[in-house]
Amino acid sequence: MKLAVVGATGAVGQTTLKILDERKFPVRELRAFASERSVGKSVTFKGEKIRVEKIGPEAFRGVDVAFFSAGSAQSREYALQAVKAGAVVVDKSSAFRMDPTVPLVVPEINGHRVKGHRGIVACPNCTTIVTVMPLKPLHDAGRLRRVIATSFQAVSGAGVNGVEELRSQTLAWARGEAITPLPRRCGCRSSPRTRSRSTPRPR
Repeated sequence: MKLAVVGATGAVGQTTLKILDERKFPVRELRAFASERSVGKSVTFKGEKIRVEKIGPEAFRGVDVAFFSAGSAQSREYALQAVKAGAVVVDKSSAFRMDPTVPLVVPEINGHRVKGHRGIVACPNCTTIVTVMPLKPLHDAGRLRRVIATSFQAVSGAGVNGVEELRSQTLAWARGEAITPLPRRCGCRSSPRTRSRSTPRPR
């Protein structure tokens, strides 16, 4: 099987490569794509160095499955291009989560929805995935009507930039230096940002 990973140098892309390797996914060929600033770098997969490329007109030719983890803007720009080239897109951004024509899938919960895809399969937010896993059996047993949830998310959810920001701010705090928030302080704070979310579309 020929795979492509868009956003291969980011935190999610790196984890995707690691899981594919750990689970011995049958990969015949892997193509790694990232932003222009990462072109020419390499990522490691199964002990081999894979050169990072920029997405071009022929990027997805012959690709069976393309994992998109480079953000919603890139998914909106390139996912349909991958589908037209014959690939099935597994999108990890928010780009298609609210699109009623795109299956929003957690394999352990509603994996059967994949069969109805039209080229793109969307993944829920990471907090949603770990929340619905225990809620599904409870719902099956007692028909849940309402759930009140509070999530505390790691800065790694913002990717490698979020992790680097936390590292630099924590070091600055340890040295007694002023912490510059970019765009907000996350070092030595538990809640740098709060907001409410609208109710997701039912599945």
